[in-house]
Amino acid sequence: ADGTAGARRCRGAAWHLGVWLLERSVRDGSVQRRRAAALTHPDVAEAAVVPVKHEVKGKEPDLYVALKPGKKASPEVAKAISACIVKEIGAIARPRKVWIVPDMPKTRSGKIMRRVLGAISNGTDVGDVMTLANPEIVTLISEMVQGDAKIEF
Repeated sequence: ADGTAGARRCRGAAWHLGVWLLERSVRDGSVQRRRAAALTHPDVAEAAVVPVKHEVKGKEPDLYVALKPGKKASPEVAKAISACIVKEIGAIARPRKVWIVPDMPKTRSGKIMRRVLGAISNGTDVGDVMTLANPEIVTLISEMVQGDAKIEF
């Protein structure tokens, strides 16, 4: 009768809606919106967004970026790239982690292999990468993401 039950329901619905929106935003067209927002940073040459499994949220995005030649990777650059996404889309689009990599795994025709990046982020088997134009980059990114190597650019 005091209205608190309704407020609780509203907050609960908003929370559930937030989780639903996050899952949808990882799967749907806003993956490309995140990628486009990351590319607004002047140091970013290429970007790819992949979904990562999360126990509570279902999925959340990881962002992989390759910087333009001569640009240095740093935690500040990663934060600035994340801030570009928040500015363009909103806080719900903030990536879980921004990985600055020396190059993206690509097919011979130049298509970024998001499947491989997703497998790396989720800790699953990347499959056959010998047909990629640059298969050696997969090992380098895997070591970087799984913490086995500190990569300097």
